[in-house]
Amino acid sequence: MEAGTTNGEILNRLNTLLTRTRDGEWGYQEAAENVKDTELKSLFLTQSRQRGEFAAEIDREIRMLGGDPETTTSLAADLHRAWINIKTTFTGNDDKAVVEECKRGDGQALDDYQEILKNTYLMASTRELLLNQKERIESAHASMGRLAKVV
Repeated sequence: MEAGTTNGEILNRLNTLLTRTRDGEWGYQEAAENVKDTELKSLFLTQSRQRGEFAAEIDREIRMLGGDPETTTSLAADLHRAWINIKTTFTGNDDKAVVEECKRGDGQALDDYQEILKNTYLMASTRELLLNQKERIESAHASMGRLAKVV
């Protein structure tokens, strides 16, 4: 953990996480729109709403720390963002491929959370918020892994 992390660096890292969380929200929404199975559609919409809630929580945290939250997603900016390849996955109309892409996106999100939690000095309340969100994403990631085997 970096002991000398400045408030500006913390805000930048939280804004990066906020942007990527919005990517997850968009990705799950896109997934819901592109699967045939109604149960998958419902699951993806639930995950999209959850990521939206996470984004709102991170947004509030950034404001509480005196920052200005980012208002965009990263889709146009970086090919390595969690959900950038999801559109190509949908062209085959394959529910299994969509589930696998959601799993991959959740894996990237977990990496993002791990990075900020490991390398940033955070207030206890911020750390607790991110740990709680990370735990819920781990659960979704595990669910996507199980689903990919049966879809």
